[in-house]
Amino acid sequence: MKNIVYTALILTTGVALYCWEGTGSMAHAKTVEAGESNASWKGTGEIYNFGDGEQVISGIVKGVLMARHKDQAKTVVHSSKLTCAVRVNLNRKQDQHTEDGLCTIVAHEGKDIAYAQWKCTGTMKECGGEFTFTGGAGGFTGISDTTPFHTSIVFDLQEKGTGRAVGYAVWPNLTYTLP
Repeated sequence: MKNIVYTALILTTGVALYCWEGTGSMAHAKTVEAGESNASWKGTGEIYNFGDGEQVISGIVKGVLMARHKDQAKTVVHSSKLTCAVRVNLNRKQDQHTEDGLCTIVAHEGKDIAYAQWKCTGTMKECGGEFTFTGGAGGFTGISDTTPFHTSIVFDLQEKGTGRAVGYAVWPNLTYTLP
């Protein structure tokens, strides 16, 4: 009886260590290097002036994200629809701004959807920061990872505190992880 208890204890410990080290798992994360990527977008928003050169802009931008990578000797280009809710904090006197964005990326005719958020800081012309994948559906279920990027959004004041936006984002090497 004592040998059966020891054998069960050793087997249980071995299985636990095997799974804990990750070698017993059936799922292995895969890092995808989507390559050089960029997006151009346009949108609308509301502009709030706080005096002394400070503004907050809340808006929506929509565009296309283009990812380019090499597959053997040929360049492959993938395009996805991109929609982001953005908040831009400007200080025109100090030539500074920050941006926060929440994005939905729709690829492969709507079959694959990724969700992401970004934060960046910089001058009035451009800011740099991190773009983080937070989840998804379809082929992007479980997507995650953070990748550097830089962006620019320019809002033109229209009427009654609304604005029109144009801009871009660039990811020098867009990467993400899938389970």
